[in-house]
Amino acid sequence: MKLIILHGDYVNRSYERLVQFIHEAKRRGWEISDYDQETVGNQSLFAVERFVVLRDYMTLNKKDILRLAKYPGTLIIYHEGNIPQTFLKMLTNPVIEEFKLPKIIWDFLDNISIKLFHEVIKTEPVEFVFAVLAKRFRDLYWVKTDLRSMIYDSWRKTKLQKQAQKYTTSRVEQIINELAEIDIKVKTSKANLISSLDFLLLTKLE
Repeated sequence: MKLIILHGDYVNRSYERLVQFIHEAKRRGWEISDYDQETVGNQSLFAVERFVVLRDYMTLNKKDILRLAKYPGTLIIYHEGNIPQTFLKMLTNPVIEEFKLPKIIWDFLDNISIKLFHEVIKTEPVEFVFAVLAKRFRDLYWVKTDLRSMIYDSWRKTKLQKQAQKYTTSRVEQIINELAEIDIKVKTSKANLISSLDFLLLTKLE
């Protein structure tokens, strides 16, 4: 199978790219399916090109990867985040598309402030900014409680460790809970997302 990798922190863009691939496969009349270890090698019932989407790269081991090379069709491995280089190096001639967050978002996540927040939402949907902020605090909690299990590259772990030193574990837990509460209130139309994040940034994160 031809292998295409879509990954990176810029999830909005990587998902848009996945949708583009699926739309094009439909236009060409290809058989579209989710990855299934038992059936991916089966011949298409209608002798058409196969287009398979895998959303959890960790389900593949080295044997699976070697076996996939023998099958016809296209396999897209899609991941919301960065796939480690150790996995990518196991693949044979993959087409890799990595979607990197704009520098301004990294600046905001590394130096959280209300000023940078309002700079970011000039160009990015506030819902996406909320999602990456929540993910950052989940990562900080992960660093503080179970660093060894993190699958990020070493440079990224080091960066997160440095930022995590600014917070106690209980403070990180509190912020995660507040973000979850904001999410519920916004989804039930009981709060405005920008105003809620403004308040959180001013009272808890600056």
